[in-house]
Amino acid sequence: MKKWPLLVLTIAILVGSTNCGKQSQSEKIVQDLPTNPTSTENKVMESKESKESKEPQASKVPNVEPKVQELKRVEKPKIKSASKGITPARIYIPAIDVHADIEPVSVTSKGQMGVPNSTGRVGYLSSGILPGAVGNAIMDGHVDSYEGPAVFFDLKKLKKGDSVIVKNDKGYSIPFIVESVESFRTSEAPIQRIFGHADEPRLNLITCTGKYSRKKREHEERLIVFTKRLMDKSIVNG
Repeated sequence: MKKWPLLVLTIAILVGSTNCGKQSQSEKIVQDLPTNPTSTENKVMESKESKESKEPQASKVPNVEPKVQELKRVEKPKIKSASKGITPARIYIPAIDVHADIEPVSVTSKGQMGVPNSTGRVGYLSSGILPGAVGNAIMDGHVDSYEGPAVFFDLKKLKKGDSVIVKNDKGYSIPFIVESVESFRTSEAPIQRIFGHADEPRLNLITCTGKYSRKKREHEERLIVFTKRLMDKSIVNG
């Protein structure tokens, strides 16, 4: 910063020295002119050509505009959107060692959500919200069978902060985090909270719990794991 005043002063001195003594310099030039004007013209032309040859040509200056545009395209890549969610194929719940395939289920004639055909698989409500999209995506699974524990047997052991990962058949995964684990009597389950509108991407996992009624052939309660998508995590291919 201290060099600027010196530079300005130097330029001012150079301009002043150019203006001073202008008349005497002109007279000296007139006196020193050679008698052969043609020779002088040639030298002046040669001097101009020499000077022009040393100056950079405008046509040789590289056009950097395409490179700048190319850099802009690199800085703003197109990112895969997850606003519509993904069609789930597998679910991972590390805390309870669940690694299961997912199959679509629909609503039964009695207005209930269907269940997967296999006790080792998880069902997702295909007519509802896809995992990753805004709203409540719903999945269910058996807690047990006549042969023993089923896919969601340990779902009740999940705690707030545990992770649930859903992956499609293309390798894209969406992580969710457990918010709460709650149980309700079947007739008292908060249907709107489970299946209704939500302002963010959510995933609710459903299974049976409580005593089993042989007469009704069902458990008395429903266990719901409420999760929400980790919004600071992008869809991961892997």
